Amino acid sequence: MNSISLRKRSLIILSILALIMVMCGGGATEEEATEDVVEEEVVVETLDSPAVTTAKSVNTDFGVTEEPCPEVIGEFPTNADQAKGCIYLGILSDYTGPYGAAGLPVEVGIRSYWAWKNLTGCLGDYCVAVREAADTGYNPQKHLEEYNAMRNDVAALALSLGTPLTLFILDELDKDNMLAAPLSWYSGWSFDSVDKGLIIEYGSTYCADGMNGLDWSLDNLPVDIKTIGIVAQQDDYGLDYAAGVKTAAAARGVEVAWEYLYAPGQFDVTQAVGLLVTKPVDAYFPAVDPGSMAQMAGGAAQNGVVPITMMATPSYSGQFVIEGSPVKGLFESGAFYISSVFAPYGGNTPGHENMRNILAGAGVESTSVYIVAGWASQQHISSALEAAIKGTDLTRAGIRRAAANVPVSSDGMFPSKTLGANVQTPVSVMTTPNGALPGGTAILDGGFTGPTGEGYDWSGGPCS
Repeated sequence: MNSISLRKRSLIILSILALIMVMCGGGATEEEATEDVVEEEVVVETLDSPAVTTAKSVNTDFGVTEEPCPEVIGEFPTNADQAKGCIYLGILSDYTGPYGAAGLPVEVGIRSYWAWKNLTGCLGDYCVAVREAADTGYNPQKHLEEYNAMRNDVAALALSLGTPLTLFILDELDKDNMLAAPLSWYSGWSFDSVDKGLIIEYGSTYCADGMNGLDWSLDNLPVDIKTIGIVAQQDDYGLDYAAGVKTAAAARGVEVAWEYLYAPGQFDVTQAVGLLVTKPVDAYFPAVDPGSMAQMAGGAAQNGVVPITMMATPSYSGQFVIEGSPVKGLFESGAFYISSVFAPYGGNTPGHENMRNILAGAGVESTSVYIVAGWASQQHISSALEAAIKGTDLTRAGIRRAAANVPVSSDGMFPSKTLGANVQTPVSVMTTPNGALPGGTAILDGGFTGPTGEGYDWSGGPCS
């Protein structure tokens, strides 16, 4: 089942945020707060310092107030300092569509990050509040409708889920100077000519993962891969991954025997399984949704066909390998791999460790890769907001200008980069399904760029 009731979602997130507040001690003590103010007064005169100015000296417009954030939005505590101003963020997600399984964990990651950030000092004289999430069901028109409903009430979008959906509303984001963190790794987000400098990219890209996935398979698996197939959603998610795979295939002398491209929401499992059974290949590369992935792999296996499978990140779900899953044995058979845009929950970085410590203390049991995406993406949003505050312009136009050339880091969760540099980050994390480990994956290579990616001109624009 892809969806979760809104009531159950609220209760899950509410309990997590409450535990984060208890765990962090409800914020700084009076003595600690006084010390922080003194530090700001000492270093704020240096323009190159990370310190920020006071709320009264900062220009603001939509989604920013000098009044404090509400203590609660919906059922969710903000953990905001009631002596500081407020920056409001929005969420456009999917709870009932084909990527509904990602909706809850990514929201948990987003809200948990800001709950922790607010309790550990906020952003200078502003805390951050995330408004109630909108379920757009992976429908472009619904995505636009929900965006229109919140556009005057937020300073930026903490989440816009989906490549085609985010592209669908991009012109409206442009009109509003609205920054957004996507749940999408389309290679076009790295280029201002495509995303208008509005989409906060993080991690690798589908295109790079496609290249690296084939290169890694050729160089590391004990299988002679001469022919491959591609199954991809026919949009800038699937086509981006497919472009990377085909670039590597051409460079490495591998034959692309067939491609099955389908319109979003129109996956035909019979056609996909038919290709795998009647036109066998040594490996295939799916960029689909998790439900379609499970059906396709299961259907082929029932016909005795289990080739090497290198999945794009959104194709896989850790739910495949939980106890009781009917496809657990199949996905743990050694034939399945994920060329991932970033390290999963068990990643060995300071950022992953800090996130795990905070969430474990809050009683979070899920180790979904989408929690990682939600948490870490907000670090990039946070950097852009801090740069705007430092520049004394928290208008949406000011936030957009600040994001055009700001260094971003996530304590190693993603490679450090400068937003607006118009260069992709072609480093993939190679994993394989394993239900005994966090996120349902085992890391095989924590930072892989193959020979195709190393020789590719990543400054030339998107792959698809």
